[in-house]
Amino acid sequence: MAIKLDIEALLAHLPLFRSLDKTQLVLMAQASQEVRVAKHGFVFHRGDAASGLYVVAVGGIKLAIPSANGQEKVIEFFSPGQAFGEAVMFLDKPYMVQAQALEDTLLLWIDKQDIYAAIDRDPSFARRMLAGLSLRLHALVQDIETVNLQNASQRVISYLLKQPREAEHVQFPFNKNVIASKLGLTPETLSRLLHQLNSKGYIAVDGRDVHILDVPGMEAQLYGR
Repeated sequence: MAIKLDIEALLAHLPLFRSLDKTQLVLMAQASQEVRVAKHGFVFHRGDAASGLYVVAVGGIKLAIPSANGQEKVIEFFSPGQAFGEAVMFLDKPYMVQAQALEDTLLLWIDKQDIYAAIDRDPSFARRMLAGLSLRLHALVQDIETVNLQNASQRVISYLLKQPREAEHVQFPFNKNVIASKLGLTPETLSRLLHQLNSKGYIAVDGRDVHILDVPGMEAQLYGR
């Protein structure tokens, strides 16, 4: 993965760092370290010490809780421009999850002491971090609600309708097995439900590409109308 980053430009376009002035941005870029992780490689494991913030520059990361039998529960995944690891960093506790690359990935790592220094220089930076953590908490509550209060078909429909789409086209960002785990389903169940939705004319599936054909029909099934 021979990629040359303009770290300062990358950080300047991230919502978290967007209001930093030129001097602060230079300092943050200088404090950043590139971390390259091969596909399926781990950024950290559950129980590792949390000492900084990660930003995805290229590739994708999943956060998951491992189990003793080798299975895992996917909590969230992150694409370029998104940050992770900040919540536990502030608690001075070890990671409760593991972070694994879904493809060859390039990350920026910023030590928590440099994050603290940025907060001291610019209190609005702390407000943006709080806003990001609040959004993450809101998403987790929604995930809990989805898994516990919706049936399997509703979970899949809800996920599809929430994804950004262009001309009613949705693309699974990562492997369907990862999506299934996040939805609390087996990969076989996800495939079966996608096939059912396809058979009913709600969607058309082509690999990782999904064309939404009948939004009102999907909403009716989702909300029981």
